[in-house]
Amino acid sequence: MSTSEKVVDRRQLFKELFSLVGNKVADYAQKKVDRVMPKKIDYLRPPGAVEETEFLSLCTRCDECIKVCPAKAIKRYQGFTDVAVGTPIIIPKENPCVLCNGMQCISACKEGALKPVERIDKIKMGVAMINQTRCLAWEGQDCQLCFIKCPLQGDAIYQEDGKPVINAEKCVGCGICEYTCHTVNNTCAIKTVTKRGT
Repeated sequence: MSTSEKVVDRRQLFKELFSLVGNKVADYAQKKVDRVMPKKIDYLRPPGAVEETEFLSLCTRCDECIKVCPAKAIKRYQGFTDVAVGTPIIIPKENPCVLCNGMQCISACKEGALKPVERIDKIKMGVAMINQTRCLAWEGQDCQLCFIKCPLQGDAIYQEDGKPVINAEKCVGCGICEYTCHTVNNTCAIKTVTKRGT
């Protein structure tokens, strides 16, 4: 075997070794991240929230947005071990965001975790989804409460033959429809889900 062949073999060996070690380190790091990130995100962030990873790094858990919320919709996340503990969340079936005039939560956030939004219809906390098999209107009963209560009535929720339909592009994810449905329907037909990833 010539010297040049030995050099090539040695280079190949180191290349494969570094690749193997790099993959093992990446797997280990991902497992660590998976242990501290929320497993299931079933809550919404307040209006104007930046992307989740950035939000978690910017939010100081100061509670200022919670204190100024006129609807008392924003509360602290009470998880046990993940990095979102203590951050502001909204659980629509308990108390939805009412899209208050002036968006006081955004004004209260001095760290930039909540950014100003020019108009209410530009907010994107999540999107409502209707389970038609649980919806009173879709089952033939007279119910229009989610449509009536929607702050973006006719845009975010419209009706087809007396049945509510969500326009996912226009829905801001405030959760008012979910809260309203929950008050009249034993098996709530609407769920507001986040558009963020974990």
